[in-house]
Amino acid sequence: MHVIRFIKFSASSIIGFLADNLVFAGVLFAVEDHVTYRRTAILLSLVVARLASATLNYVCNRKFVFHSHAEVASSFVRYWVLVGIVAVLSYAGTSAVSWVGDLRGWAIPAAKILVETVLFILSYKAQRRWVFSRLATAKPGKRPSPL
Repeated sequence: MHVIRFIKFSASSIIGFLADNLVFAGVLFAVEDHVTYRRTAILLSLVVARLASATLNYVCNRKFVFHSHAEVASSFVRYWVLVGIVAVLSYAGTSAVSWVGDLRGWAIPAAKILVETVLFILSYKAQRRWVFSRLATAKPGKRPSPL
């Protein structure tokens, strides 16, 4: 693993986390008095926050972490495919670890942290090798220089 790049990736993730929570709170406070059910306000806030923070994370990773010259449209689509895969694996992994270990209470969030840590590393590798790789967007017969 490239240590400096991984540190930048971690910093980008922290920025995304902060943005996610700030946008979530802002949208929640803006809409909570205008919807019938609190869960509607929460769902809307979650969706808007995740779209905003994931897009910010994509931009930060593309420009500052991986310094990618990959085509924006195709790398953006690959990024969102990865976001969906990671979300499904997070749910499946946390559920599986909780079920296998017959976990209850605070042990479930601990299992989620374990699963998310593994997914964080896998996401870094997938973004480096697939999402932002110049080779992933090369036209057939034209392979860009690896430098």
